[in-house]
Order: sequence, then C-alpha cells, then structure tokens
Amino acid sequence: MSEKPNTRQQLIEAAMDAIAYGGESSVRVSAIASAVGVKEPSVYHFFKNRDALIEAAQIERYRLSYSEMIVPFEMAAEMSETQEEFESAVRKVFSLVYSSERIEIRSIRKNVMGAAQSSEVIAKAISEINHETASTLARVMVFGQERGWVTKDLDPLALAYWGIGQLNGRVMAEMNAGLVNLAEWDKVSVEAVLAVYRYKAPK
Repeated sequence: MSEKPNTRQQLIEAAMDAIAYGGESSVRVSAIASAVGVKEPSVYHFFKNRDALIEAAQIERYRLSYSEMIVPFEMAAEMSETQEEFESAVRKVFSLVYSSERIEIRSIRKNVMGAAQSSEVIAKAISEINHETASTLARVMVFGQERGWVTKDLDPLALAYWGIGQLNGRVMAEMNAGLVNLAEWDKVSVEAVLAVYRYKAPK
C-alpha cells in the first residue's frame, strides 16, 4: 500500500495529540503509526527517531499557537480605515487572546519553551517562529505608523516583540490567579499596549 502524500503531517498531528493528552512520555512510535494507518517503519522514513518526531510535533504546536492569532489580527487591522477601528481591532484580539478558552494555548507555548531548554532543534525553531510572528506583527505596526495611528518614535519590530511579550506575560498572572484579578490584569495590559502605540517621545 502506498503512503498518503500528507503522511508526515499526519504523524506530526498524531504526536501532537499524544503530547496534549499525556506529555512527551506518551508518544509511542507504534501507537502513532497505528493512529495514522501506516506501519512503524514508515515513521522512520520521515523521522530518524522518536525524539525527532517529538521535536517536530512540539515545533508545530508552538507555530499554530501564534498563527491562528496573528494572521486574523493582521487582516482585521489592515481593513481598518480609522484609528478607532484600528484600536478596536487591537482590543478585540487581546480580548480573544486573554480569554479563558485560550488557557491551553498559552500552556502549550510554556510547555514547548520548556522543551527547548533540552533541544537545540526546538530552540532554533522557536527563535525562527518568534521572529516570523514578530515580523508579521511589525507589518501591522508599520501600517498603523503610516496612517498616524501608531507612534513613529518607536521601532516597529521592537514594538512587535514587546507586544508578544505582553501576550505571554499573561501566563505569570494565571499562575497566581488566586492572588490577582485577571480581568483587571487584562485591562491594564490592553491599555498599556494602546498607550505605547500612541507614545510621543519628549523633545
């Protein structure tokens, strides 16, 4: 039986499901092969070993955690015709990102960043994904700068990296959810982001 064209991606997705269910230790090559409907040797056609499969799955988990958020935001922001519409798009994306439904997504980023401490492959991929994500967000910053909605006194790529840092900073607040009002944290974060976008350097 010939292999399906997307067998590699299916193997990655099956490994992602296993990691989500029970962590990296739950990834069994035989079980992954069975889930995809191929024989175990087929897995090694795409991945030199189990660790390589896990690394690919972790990298994909991390990439998806950003792409499902950044791409729609870029589209919404660039459809804005006024500063009010632009800022409304910012508020909307942060509201969605900080929602309780996305706790698992934020947990994925934390988990993969932890895995990167012992994997140069994951660490390198995370660095590339971070820069790709920030570069996309920087394009939104430039779009806003060209229309006078975002400060030109700050570097757009630096603004983008800082904004992503705000998103990931939510994890720390969630770890102390019993000690901090998360709704108030969200409010502070969003208002801080918009205040920075409107920043004017002193003359």
